[in-house]
Amino acid sequence: MFDLGELHRLAPRWSRLVHHYEQLESTNDTARDLAVQGADHGTVVLADLQHSGRGRRGAVWASAPGEGLLFSLILRPDYSRRYWSRLALAAGLGMVDSLRSAWGIEASIKWPNDVYIQGRKCAGILVESQDGFAVVGIGLNVSSSPEGGDSTSLHEQVGVEVSREEVLVSVLDAVLQESKGCADQFASQVVRMRSYCWLTGKDVSFVSNGEKIHGHVTGIGNEGDLMVRVAGVERSYQQAELIRVV
Repeated sequence: MFDLGELHRLAPRWSRLVHHYEQLESTNDTARDLAVQGADHGTVVLADLQHSGRGRRGAVWASAPGEGLLFSLILRPDYSRRYWSRLALAAGLGMVDSLRSAWGIEASIKWPNDVYIQGRKCAGILVESQDGFAVVGIGLNVSSSPEGGDSTSLHEQVGVEVSREEVLVSVLDAVLQESKGCADQFASQVVRMRSYCWLTGKDVSFVSNGEKIHGHVTGIGNEGDLMVRVAGVERSYQQAELIRVV
């Protein structure tokens, strides 16, 4: 299970903010409740096991007890709420930078809210918000990945056991830092996102506003939107679901 003593040794600043549970229904739900009660910016809810972990569109995030990192970060951004929609991309950017710099892993962003390694999913992000705060939920495969799916883990990629405590500190530092830039630093963030975008150059299908789309991804736009060439015309998509490479 997660070692709070090791977390304190590595980063006392985070050990004071982490609420650790052996099991929860959902770290996002618990974080939301704490935020409503006034929890500070940077508070973290961490669980070894969650029974109702979820992703976008109600998808289930599965992880064996103690094998991954399941946590939610409470943010109280000091910029306009109209920029909060960028938080998922910023979190993905922070995670990718963290994995690349700390472990030399060629991680990429699968727009809009997943982290891929070698074409396989390693992490997912779910941002939920209400007045005064946002909750950034993250599920990251550390020691293993679910069987039967097209996913991977840090252990599989690095080839040695990876400390969950070290990964948590590295990812939290990076995500918190990137979350600060969603307003006045977003242009420079987009430049980095473009270099990490796994979908760029691929033919894809997806659903946007109920319409099935087939096209060729050309990159990420200035507002963090997905740029896709459809029937010879480049279009911009702020939202897309069921993205598949074809």
